[in-house]
Amino acid sequence: MNPWIHKICFLFLGLVYAIFQTQNAMIDSWYYAACVKHHQELFNSHHLLYNFIGNYWFSLLKLVKPNIEAIFALNLMNAFAATACLFLLHSCLLKLKTEKIVALWLTLFCGVSFGFMRYASDAETYILPLAFSLLSTYFFIDQQTKRVLFFAGLFAALAILIHQLHIWWGLAMIIYLLREKPFKTANLLNFCLPLLLIPVTYLLVYITKESGPSTFIQFITGEYSKGNAALDFSLKALLLTIVNFIRTFIQLHGQIAPLFHHYQWPFTFLVCIIVFLIIAILTQKKPWFKPINRESTGDYSKLFLTAFLLHLIFAYLSSGNAEFMVILPFLMVLYFGAKYQFSNTAPLKYLTIIILMWNISIGIVPNAFLNTQKVTHQVEITRNNPNAYFLWKAKPLVENIITYQNGFNLKRNYINPKTLDTKLVDSLLNANSAIYTDIYNQQQVLNRERLLNVIELDKTSRQWHLYPADSFDNLYGRNYIYLIQRRTD
Repeated sequence: MNPWIHKICFLFLGLVYAIFQTQNAMIDSWYYAACVKHHQELFNSHHLLYNFIGNYWFSLLKLVKPNIEAIFALNLMNAFAATACLFLLHSCLLKLKTEKIVALWLTLFCGVSFGFMRYASDAETYILPLAFSLLSTYFFIDQQTKRVLFFAGLFAALAILIHQLHIWWGLAMIIYLLREKPFKTANLLNFCLPLLLIPVTYLLVYITKESGPSTFIQFITGEYSKGNAALDFSLKALLLTIVNFIRTFIQLHGQIAPLFHHYQWPFTFLVCIIVFLIIAILTQKKPWFKPINRESTGDYSKLFLTAFLLHLIFAYLSSGNAEFMVILPFLMVLYFGAKYQFSNTAPLKYLTIIILMWNISIGIVPNAFLNTQKVTHQVEITRNNPNAYFLWKAKPLVENIITYQNGFNLKRNYINPKTLDTKLVDSLLNANSAIYTDIYNQQQVLNRERLLNVIELDKTSRQWHLYPADSFDNLYGRNYIYLIQRRTD
């Protein structure tokens, strides 16, 4: 195999992440970009150093391009970090003695998984710490000498400081060292010593932070201490975990139907190719892989299986959070690389090509060129009407975009759509207050939230008169912005 082929493939994917940046940035992405742009709230409990690093990255890029937007800079940082993830994963697989061609396709499989591509082209916090966890893993599986394990612990600490989620990957490494036969105290101490950087850094930030939680424990636990996050053991969380686990690999979304409606011929051709490749996979008679014994060189599959299960369980307990599953394809691939020998790479190739074609066509390209959220009008109306009240379906998104554009000091009057207080709306109408809303639109994406709320919305819409004040088109059709008025009949 050409020694440059993997570099070319990874750099190509890196360009895809950088070029096809989403124009449908998520709620948190706008918040992080606002923090970086306005140099405020650079330290947050659950992802302590992300905004801090992003701020310096943004300042560096401004030296080259003074007019660069902060959200574009963060997107670019994640695209670079995602490319680094591919190189690091490939190097880890080679360290595990995976064949070069297999290591290439396993890495590409992760690189084209939807969850990874989605966050590699956005300003979210989940790609940068993944790069550091992979770097930690690279050192961890490299002979396990004292110096190497120290660096493994150091990069694991940095991953956790960028996002607390990576504590489970680090814990899996500690469990692996505790189960070593024979147990080596020096190995455990050398890995754990740099982990002390985590509480020290948190303490320094807590001491120097001008405002925030009253206790150090509340600062570390962040949203959990505020009651905004909690462990969820429900059946709904389990169902969401299953759905979002699948979505980690392939895009499944309500926007698929309108995309096929608007672009029938290209997507029909796409489906035909995918069906052909699926048939090619199903007709493969030779086994994909077989287990191999690597006890003599260290069975790292147990490490990656432990980390995989810890992250999956935590994602379930976090209401099936899709964001927490970005890591899973990488841990799964590392497990397979450590546990199995691939005797037939054809199915892996075809599967990777299918996932690439689907995710690019259904997810990445539409998000780069089609504004599926379309809250521009809501943002303008909110900014231009300081005395009005706003009942926006995507309230946090509108709020964070305005914060990004105008700073943290611009305040507006929002009504929470999730806890719609009809008595409050009635009292505001009695006081002749203007109330704008978009929550009664029917031309919007079919998703879990809409399915759960549609009956309640229909019920409340009968209480008031909805006067169309503005309209806009998006992927799903014509949408209206209404002024809520008292019924006169």
